Amino acid sequence: MVDRPSPRYAGRLSRRAYALQPARSRALRVAIWATVCLLSAAAGGAVANAWYAQRAGVSNGSCAPTPVDAGGKQTELARTRLALAEESAARAAVQRSADSAAADVARLSAELQFLRGQSKGRVPAASPQR
Repeated sequence: MVDRPSPRYAGRLSRRAYALQPARSRALRVAIWATVCLLSAAAGGAVANAWYAQRAGVSNGSCAPTPVDAGGKQTELARTRLALAEESAARAAVQRSADSAAADVARLSAELQFLRGQSKGRVPAASPQR
């Protein structure tokens, strides 16, 4: 049969202050924590990179540019030149219209000044009262 400790001894055991002792050293625990953090950051970066690549429409493994045919380049260049010529023509038309409007404003301003000068010499007629 097993000998039980005396009640006096059992009372001392239950009133004693116990503290957990770490099984690993502090340096090892810090190293493990840092390694886990680095691995988590690397995994997060890889996931973010794959997500951005997916949103951009680029496959994960290919970073090489796709070859473009010379005919397509020439067609695009001709289209761009045509668009530039159209824009230049539109800007010239707008500039001519603005110049014409400025000339009309100058002519009308001169006429207004002349008419104001003519009306200062006259005595204004009495306007009817309402």
